[in-house]
Amino acid sequence: MLATLTYGQTWTLRIGGMHCIACTLAVKKALLNVPGVQEAKVNFKTETATVTTNGSVPLRKMQDAVAQTGYSAMPLTQK
Repeated sequence: MLATLTYGQTWTLRIGGMHCIACTLAVKKALLNVPGVQEAKVNFKTETATVTTNGSVPLRKMQDAVAQTGYSAMPLTQK
């Protein structure tokens, strides 16, 4: 059986509105619930999230998921 390779994208998002470490957990959980998100690392100190997707996740989907938790997400970089 042949394996299918999926090349992902990595986004760095500026997360606004986080006040504590628990906020990072809420943002991470929201991002991981977006279909196609493979990994999410949220850093409270730098107010950023590094998100790896399977390549088919629109930025708006990630922003909407973060907004539903009460925070904002703006793109800094995309690779």
